[in-house]
Amino acid sequence: MVKKYNISASDLIIYSSLLLGVFLVIWPLLNLLAWALTPTNKVHLLDGLDIFPKGFDIDVFKLMLSNPRVLISFTNSIYITSVGLCLNIFFTSIAAYALSKNYLPGRNIILTIIIFTMVFEPSIVTEFLVVKKIGLFDSYWSIILYKMVNVYYLILMIRFFKELPDAYFEAAEIDGANHFQTFYYIVLPLSVPAMMVIGLFYTVAHWNEYFHAMIYLNDTSKWPLQVLLREFAIVGDRGSMVSYQNILEWGDATQIDIRRMRATIIFITLFPILLLFPLILKYFTKGINLGGIKE
Repeated sequence: MVKKYNISASDLIIYSSLLLGVFLVIWPLLNLLAWALTPTNKVHLLDGLDIFPKGFDIDVFKLMLSNPRVLISFTNSIYITSVGLCLNIFFTSIAAYALSKNYLPGRNIILTIIIFTMVFEPSIVTEFLVVKKIGLFDSYWSIILYKMVNVYYLILMIRFFKELPDAYFEAAEIDGANHFQTFYYIVLPLSVPAMMVIGLFYTVAHWNEYFHAMIYLNDTSKWPLQVLLREFAIVGDRGSMVSYQNILEWGDATQIDIRRMRATIIFITLFPILLLFPLILKYFTKGINLGGIKE
């Protein structure tokens, strides 16, 4: 027996819009992969929007991943993202928990100052002078400490903490728990979904860090992957893309089509974030189950 599904016009529009959105997101990624995997002698067969490679060749991936500059920049990005994310989550959650309490002395004044900094951000010249004055210039910390607590995410966490049932905090107070014990044993398990959301935003922001790294990091050995991507993909510096060691190991390395090199380094830069999304969704769902609030 064949089931009949009644789909309304509004549902059809919604589903069509979602499919179009998925298509628009996946197409550029497949296009990059097609250019990266197509052998150099067949690159001329590719159209600008092709999503299927004209062959299969991973030599460019091996070439890029064996480049010392790529490996160093990749490590720098992982370090900046990991350390920055841990500090972001810690200070954002601690500050949000304190500011969610109405009895906190000076709470309204603190919130006013925070919102003021959100609306009126300091100029890049002021930031540069401060970073240089406190000795963070040409240091990883100039990138990590920038916007340690994002105001938007802080407000989201404050709203989340304020919606937690008072019964949990009253029970903890009766049992003699202090604020740190309450935060660690009660608030943190319940706030896993919210922390996963802001953690994802913080991770993407750190991984995509480019502008401030260009300003504050003069030492090329400290460059994150995004800055190196600019040199490779936008400037098109073939000499940097193909190191001297690679020229010795890969005799025809300098003959590889530069468009393949650009597509490969862009895909390598995007891959960790693409890999992160399903992992985040997995833990996000688990966090909802663990953090379900029941009165």
